[in-house]
Amino acid sequence: MDFVNWYVRRGRIGRRVFWLHYVLPLAVLGVLAFLADLSFGDTNAPDVLAGRATVLELGTISSVVGYATLVPTLSAHACRLHDQGRSAWWLLLNLVPLFGQLVLLGICGFVPGQPAVNRYGPPEAQLPPAGPGPRYEPGPADRAPDYPPSDWR
Repeated sequence: MDFVNWYVRRGRIGRRVFWLHYVLPLAVLGVLAFLADLSFGDTNAPDVLAGRATVLELGTISSVVGYATLVPTLSAHACRLHDQGRSAWWLLLNLVPLFGQLVLLGICGFVPGQPAVNRYGPPEAQLPPAGPGPRYEPGPADRAPDYPPSDWR
């Protein structure tokens, strides 16, 4: 999967691709960004843990990572919704704090997709592979002539 295809997808993706190509890497990236903010002292996590603050403020690195991964996150959720025959308008559940996001993660992560073709295209298993074609094997016409030539003196 190339970067552009990961960043903005079209059509449908299955639950396995959703978890392994989007949720897991983005969660690891988010944790690493938070740890980087924590190491630079750019977050109030120690105050929250000590009870001196009630709201966790993310640092600069976490904010940049969050904004950079917003498009692939929404794209992956839309493709999962398409796999189930739902419209991407269901993404508006994200506007309901916490509850809507958990419901959307549950719908996208655990509800199986439609096995048949729907209005968003064929299931992921029926798509042609998105990789390079068959391996290129040069034929006799593609080989370079012998060097030095046999009639060379």
